[in-house]
Amino acid sequence: MSSVQPEIQHTVISADGKLPLHVSATLFYAVMIMVVGQAFLFTILPPIGRQVGMADYQIGLVMSVHGLFMLFTGPMWGAASETWGRRRVIIIGSFAFVISVVMFGLIVDAAISGLVSGMAILWMLVGSRALFALGAGAVTPSAMALAADMSSREMRLRAISMLTAATSTGAILGPSVSAFFTGFGLSAPFYIIAVTGLFAAIFARLFLPKTRSSSSATAIRYRHLLKGPILRIAISAVFFLCGTYGTFSVIGFFVQDRFSLEPIPAAQAMGLGLMCAAAANVFIQAFVLRRINQSAKTLIVIGVCVTLLSIGLLWTSVSQWMFIAAMVCNGLGQGFSMPAINTSLSLAAGPDAQGRLAGISTSTQSIAFLVAPASAAALYQSINWLPFAVGGVVTVLALLLFLGTPIVDGRKGKIGDYKDSIPT
Repeated sequence: MSSVQPEIQHTVISADGKLPLHVSATLFYAVMIMVVGQAFLFTILPPIGRQVGMADYQIGLVMSVHGLFMLFTGPMWGAASETWGRRRVIIIGSFAFVISVVMFGLIVDAAISGLVSGMAILWMLVGSRALFALGAGAVTPSAMALAADMSSREMRLRAISMLTAATSTGAILGPSVSAFFTGFGLSAPFYIIAVTGLFAAIFARLFLPKTRSSSSATAIRYRHLLKGPILRIAISAVFFLCGTYGTFSVIGFFVQDRFSLEPIPAAQAMGLGLMCAAAANVFIQAFVLRRINQSAKTLIVIGVCVTLLSIGLLWTSVSQWMFIAAMVCNGLGQGFSMPAINTSLSLAAGPDAQGRLAGISTSTQSIAFLVAPASAAALYQSINWLPFAVGGVVTVLALLLFLGTPIVDGRKGKIGDYKDSIPT
């Protein structure tokens, strides 16, 4: 990494502490496209996997490998963005994303046509997912770090909420793309999404500012960050996300089995549910969080409780309308909790640690992706109600951990209660 010429500093916080519109729009788009590439896979991979003869646990493994590689690539790119610059890392990640999605589509075409079969399909899909993680692992933490760089502490919740809203919008568009373009073939959505990834790189080059590099004297190492409140918030987030991702990873099987649907109708029903969840998420972040003045801990507790309700509603669903209601509750819960969790992590560290802090935030999601999908798919294949029971228990544990963890409050008038520094 040291051979790469670092970018220079141009990340100036504006007078009102808000992100410039062109920066916000570019970061929003880049993060959204990364999530589109993940969200549509939850919709389309279960029916594709079953059509080409993969076992349910193998499908879960393909989704989980994303978490394994993100666990390492997220922190790696977060640290690299401190040296190379946020913009450069976002561009590199966008190109890796495009290549990985095209590869996955080509593998799906080959599997459906019978050119590859058996374990070869599994390992080829795993390889393409590893490359996908390399790309998303670069874009997401670098975007979060740049948003933190260019926003004041008072405006941090708004900046992080914008990126979380981008995640939710991607979760809407991902299933929408898969539901619409699967009419042209199960692999068609891959090629459409790959094209949109090219624009993320172009927009980043045109509209994002060059950013500073941290000197070795000011660079903050992960071993110094992962202690105290940061560590406790991160662990609590892992439990919460494990409950959510574990449940989400079996919804594709659940919808197909509970409502006796063929692969394409199942993908479309699943897509509609995810779209509703993401729309509820965006609503909370775009309209509700801007109008209420609650502490971060309160927002987290509300979000975790509503997410727990959604897991119960999902398993007891006896109609597709009840399934939609459960997904809406999930979106509401995520909308309250995730911006508050990420903002609390950001505010718990100083300005020289935002890249690595974003890497830690990405890693919490990566651990959940690593653990939850494969284990939940195996549980579902054994006893179909087990993933929902385990997801509920893990979510309750997350709630208890959050209640016992000191959470940084990002509201105006409360910022002075906290120092802009890392734990020592």
